[in-house]
Amino acid sequence: MRIPINEGDHFATEVNLAFRIIKDTYLLSIKPEIEMRKVNAMLGDGSVTQIDSFEPQRVMEFYHRLIGSLKGWVSTGISRSQTDDLHRIYCQFSHAIGQYRVHSYFGIQYRALPYYQVDKRVIEIRRELARIDGEAGNTFMSMATIGNHIVQKELERIGYAQAGFEELLTKLFCNERLVADLQEKVATLENEFPNFRELSNKKNQLFSELNNLLIELCQISPVVIDYNKLVQGEEGVVTYFDMEEVRSRNAKETNSWINTKKLTKELTAQVVDVFNEVANTIRDVGKNIAK
Repeated sequence: MRIPINEGDHFATEVNLAFRIIKDTYLLSIKPEIEMRKVNAMLGDGSVTQIDSFEPQRVMEFYHRLIGSLKGWVSTGISRSQTDDLHRIYCQFSHAIGQYRVHSYFGIQYRALPYYQVDKRVIEIRRELARIDGEAGNTFMSMATIGNHIVQKELERIGYAQAGFEELLTKLFCNERLVADLQEKVATLENEFPNFRELSNKKNQLFSELNNLLIELCQISPVVIDYNKLVQGEEGVVTYFDMEEVRSRNAKETNSWINTKKLTKELTAQVVDVFNEVANTIRDVGKNIAK
């Protein structure tokens, strides 16, 4: 059963109100940790700009303190996930209340976009890569011309010079030895153009250096989103609670459908008390970090 509950009975009304307090307190407490600040960054063309970004490590610290402060709750620790530029940081908890068990989720979902550090080396590498591309392009054209000549001569030697494209393709498909011989002859071209390999190695080295100058700047909207918006890929602060009935002693047999109209006032009070403790704990964690 997902909380908030879409019912109008006593249990749903009281628990929904307690959950709303948790949600509001969570957003208020974590807001300082996701506050975005201007960060200098460099674009691919070498221009410097300012980008709004926050530090995910501050959120990690918030969750570490929350895990250590929530008494009576079992945590699975802090988890992270990533799909392209969409990132999540979250922690999950569970707590037993009588014959029921409550699961909670606290997380954020944000975008992490790549930029370059503000470093003149980025511009130098870009210029050097452009020079290498030009030089390698000229070398490749020379290699291609010679390679085509080699292939043509070999086809003439074996009597395939006048074969049409489809006929030649069929012969090559059926003659693996011929294909291997042609590839071997063309491959020897690299020995005649040693600078081509050098240029390729240098290019890979420069790209590696350029990648080391990349930084990720993180952006988020300081709003609460529900589970549906989470899976739809929206940015924001996420919390939701689930409640299930435990039907066996080893807690393996559970029932996620609960008729809230049949839940007692005593159980309602217990759940609300637990939720209020969670809200107070979140508030305290936020205040302690701010000190």
